[in-house]
Amino acid sequence: MAAGGNWKEMFHASETGDVELVRYHLGMGVDPNYQHPEYTTGALLESILKGQLEVAKLLLDNGASPSIIKDYGTETPMSIAIEEGNKAAIYLLNSYLPEESRNKEIAPRKKILITGGNRGIGKATAKNLLLEGHQVVITIRNEEEGKLLIKNLKLETKNHDISFLQGDLSTIQSCYRLIEKIKTVHSDINVLINNAGIWMTEKQLNSDGLEKSFMVNYLAPYLLCKELFPTLKKNKPARIVNINAGLYVKGSLDIEKTPYGLDFSKIKTYANSKLCNVMFTIDFAKEIEGSGVTINAIHPGIINTGLGDSPQLMSKLIKLIKRFWKTPEYGAEAPSWLAIDEKISGINGKYYNEKRQMEYIEKVKDTALRNNLRRKTEEITINQLQ
Repeated sequence: MAAGGNWKEMFHASETGDVELVRYHLGMGVDPNYQHPEYTTGALLESILKGQLEVAKLLLDNGASPSIIKDYGTETPMSIAIEEGNKAAIYLLNSYLPEESRNKEIAPRKKILITGGNRGIGKATAKNLLLEGHQVVITIRNEEEGKLLIKNLKLETKNHDISFLQGDLSTIQSCYRLIEKIKTVHSDINVLINNAGIWMTEKQLNSDGLEKSFMVNYLAPYLLCKELFPTLKKNKPARIVNINAGLYVKGSLDIEKTPYGLDFSKIKTYANSKLCNVMFTIDFAKEIEGSGVTINAIHPGIINTGLGDSPQLMSKLIKLIKRFWKTPEYGAEAPSWLAIDEKISGINGKYYNEKRQMEYIEKVKDTALRNNLRRKTEEITINQLQ
């Protein structure tokens, strides 16, 4: 103990997650390894039990022993983390334990960036991956919404390794601004999940003169993949997951019309953008083969996310049918699996319907069509940067 410090106050602050109060008492000289006879446990043990991992890290950084044993018991921080099923706590403790004492049963930790992780499948995927103990970064347009989401996910998952970047995927320049933020702030990512998507029911062009579905569903993932590939390669093994849609099979591509919405349709345009995304997935997989980075596309199922909801598209019949579609939580299962499962490491350039690998339709195997898309994409992106 130390003058001015109070172990009991620090202990209760460790339970409740009051980081600043814990920091104050540590600064006043309270021993982080002390176990009061009345409590027969310590601050680190309690912070792990209650899932207060920000406090646990602070205690560990200030001399708390990751191997401490509970007074009159056998529990250690690691045994508590395992009992609680808190994988984030296991990863945290592993980083402070000597090699021979670490938990070897847990897969390597990933740092995962999810675009559009604020709702629907993206939010549910973020929650899944946090529960698995991984570090997660989401991109979101609204900063206040991002702050609230982060706060709630920390409480729900007891994993505090989540953050957000404010960014916009609706124009080429805004994509590049977001990419520069990612490179600067999160240069250690090794999984990219391109989840953000829109279903436009009215034709809208962005400031580049591009139809918005084409921009957000195809061109934004294209730019993210191309520009972040060196970062991912540096952090290999790394993965890219393109969340797609079974409707890609209904898409068609008119290379002089589709990018500009000249063939706009309330249904077909969404399918067209997903078709372009699949064709890019195939070509980029070939380009990066053997690099330590893989890319695959996935249809997460028929999920009720609110995508495409509008008075123009939503008849009473469709509203009724959507009630029977599966939840975003179900839709997050397959993308989460594709992002981290060790059994499928090395698989590259494939398409999954949920967790089942599917053959591409013949249309996307057309090399000439894919070459036309690549040339047009390069032309669009180069022209907009000049």
